[in-house]
Amino acid sequence: MKLVSIIMLAVATTAGAQNATFTELFAGKQYPLTLRLQDLDESWRRINVSGGESVNAAAMYRAILTGSFSPGMYYTKGQTVAVGNETYLIAYRAQSKQLDNPQAMALAMRGGGAPPEPEKPTAQTQLCLALLNLRSTGSFNDIRAFSLDAELTGGDAGPATEDERRAKEAGEASLKNLRKLGTAVMTYERERKVLPLLTDAKTAQEELILYVSQKEVFLQPDTKKPFQANATLAGRKLAEFAKPERIAVFYESAAGSDSARSVLFLDGHAERVAEQQWKRIKQDSQLP
Repeated sequence: MKLVSIIMLAVATTAGAQNATFTELFAGKQYPLTLRLQDLDESWRRINVSGGESVNAAAMYRAILTGSFSPGMYYTKGQTVAVGNETYLIAYRAQSKQLDNPQAMALAMRGGGAPPEPEKPTAQTQLCLALLNLRSTGSFNDIRAFSLDAELTGGDAGPATEDERRAKEAGEASLKNLRKLGTAVMTYERERKVLPLLTDAKTAQEELILYVSQKEVFLQPDTKKPFQANATLAGRKLAEFAKPERIAVFYESAAGSDSARSVLFLDGHAERVAEQQWKRIKQDSQLP
């Protein structure tokens, strides 16, 4: 869907980011520290963030102690702000009541237990300011226009339009094939102590065909085009890479209608990544 693609690019871009300090941001004058779900309108977008780092005013001290933030669902208008050398996406996230519980807060600070499940939203659900670092944040997924009715009636059930549904299904099918390729690559490396010859798609298939059940695994299910292979990895040892989770092994040659592409990483996981994240991944992976 063209509108969703345009919005996704707007969210990812760092162009025109305003300069600010954390002191100014946390003062709440430039951007409110809290909003209510009913305050949002159709100019907002809902996004899911698969991982990475964020800065949340309400959870700042816990973040300092634990060194991490959990992924999840955010609301944004695509505005960005530059703090020092970093660029952040201005976003809001539903506040959990557990953060107001001293015992639960202490447990979170010690790194114990899983993050609380989000409560069923209401029009009065409080949203807290969060800053998503565009350099280190994971991929933005399932970007859609905000609808209060959809949020209150279970808007997570599926894509809002037929085009979005098809894009989601194609992405999921592509990821399924990539995960199988990931298993094949890991098995090959475990047996031979080196990575397969990934000089091109044809050679990669010849190297891994013994480790997959069907040739179709090497193809994107929707376009039937072969996944592209990272030729710079051919014959190298896995131990050479300090951060394999950032190195692409196989990937779709072009982004889909949702402005994201499926990528298999050297640690074996596969995910959909937005174009802004893909630029960073290409650089880390030494891809042309």
